[in-house]
Amino acid sequence: MSRRKSSILLPFNLNATKTVNQTDENVTALRTTIKTPQFKTPASRRRTVVEIVEPELDENDLEEFEDLKRKMWSVYRVSDLNSFDHTKPTTFPRYGRILSRYLVNSFSTQAVTLQAKFVLKPDIQGFDQEDLPVHIKVEDVQLSQPRLVYEGLLLSARKSEESRADGVVHLPVLLARGPLSVRDKVHHCLSAVFSSSINEVSIPTDDMHWMIAAWSGFLNESRNNKEVSFMYGIPSRTDTIQCQYSVNFIKDLWSCIHDMDNRDVELSEVKRFYSSLIKHTANTVGLNLNNVPLIMYKTPDFELHTVGKVKVNTLEFIPRILHFIADLCEKKHE
Repeated sequence: MSRRKSSILLPFNLNATKTVNQTDENVTALRTTIKTPQFKTPASRRRTVVEIVEPELDENDLEEFEDLKRKMWSVYRVSDLNSFDHTKPTTFPRYGRILSRYLVNSFSTQAVTLQAKFVLKPDIQGFDQEDLPVHIKVEDVQLSQPRLVYEGLLLSARKSEESRADGVVHLPVLLARGPLSVRDKVHHCLSAVFSSSINEVSIPTDDMHWMIAAWSGFLNESRNNKEVSFMYGIPSRTDTIQCQYSVNFIKDLWSCIHDMDNRDVELSEVKRFYSSLIKHTANTVGLNLNNVPLIMYKTPDFELHTVGKVKVNTLEFIPRILHFIADLCEKKHE
């Protein structure tokens, strides 16, 4: 069932009954009067300080990054792949034939001609891992122009000191897109062939809060979009509430709370930032969103959904998003 959506544009348009002047003075006032909400993260897992390391944008990978842009990806966690050999030139075509046959047999009630391909990709994450990313593509080739029905990208994580068995490949991140029915069948086949498990990844609210705050200073305006959107889901209902702020307001607010020259972001700063937005909305339109779960965050650069979906629109944010997702999947593995 789809959610009904209500939008709140901040600052309001000329037809609104209340106007908010989002000046530096207004931001500072918010900062000094907020009350921080209590995040629900268990104390044993609660982070108090995070170092924000900016991954470099390697010009040699621009073409690979371009291929990731403006696509809505679902995030999956993949356990170690057994007997996944990408060192021999004949291996990937054989994997493609296995997956193609499986998919055609799975859709036995429909006339389909599907072709799967596995391609080795360069290390676009910069983790310097021996297990390189793998691109999986499935096309319907029965028409004169092949139609893409599935696309997936297996990615590595940061180096781990844990020992691994011989013949095991560690690519714990899978970005995938395509119809859900096709995605499920592709992942079932991969799990069976490589004795692995593939599970959807949700993004916890506290991780969203850290990411939103830490990246606020790097946001950009586009020609057609100069706003940041927060979408909240009303529990036990299909309604949503969407609040929109200007990019400059979000950046100014974060700069009032955090010194941009300091790479260490503290939990207290994250709480103050998010509480400022909650208080701002309560004061301007009378909506108390303190206990309403955040389900989507969207900027001109990227959008992120708690159900585990991500879309990146600008090149400079792709390395940040890839590192964020890799760390998230590794944390899920712990």
